[in-house]
Amino acid sequence: MRVGILLGSLGCAEHYPIWISDVPSSKTELCAIGVSGPTFYAEDALANSKASALAELARTQEVTVTSHMLMQTIGDTTTSDTAIREISGFDSDVLLKQARVRAQWVQPGDDRRYGAKGTVYTLMCMPTGS
Repeated sequence: MRVGILLGSLGCAEHYPIWISDVPSSKTELCAIGVSGPTFYAEDALANSKASALAELARTQEVTVTSHMLMQTIGDTTTSDTAIREISGFDSDVLLKQARVRAQWVQPGDDRRYGAKGTVYTLMCMPTGS
């Protein structure tokens, strides 16, 4: 009886792509995963997850950080006040050549590990150039 229950529960198990929790790694490719929650139109979730994956690829490529210190002293011959402010920002100016969608997967049911039904995952990869 236990064997029948075990086989029955294994037969009903849903299969999730391994790349959702384990991003493929390679010396020749860089991959990233984008995720979008369910949307009213399924095409929007597909496009949003693709844009998210592309943003993740860009984030890993190059980030330029700029930082400026502004020191301002106000006062007269007897008193003075000095204030220092740091102004910083970052910008990513990356051209993602040859980035391609390798796979997309839509969550078919409700599973807290992978989001609500209709959640979309996109695996996008690009050559590293080395």
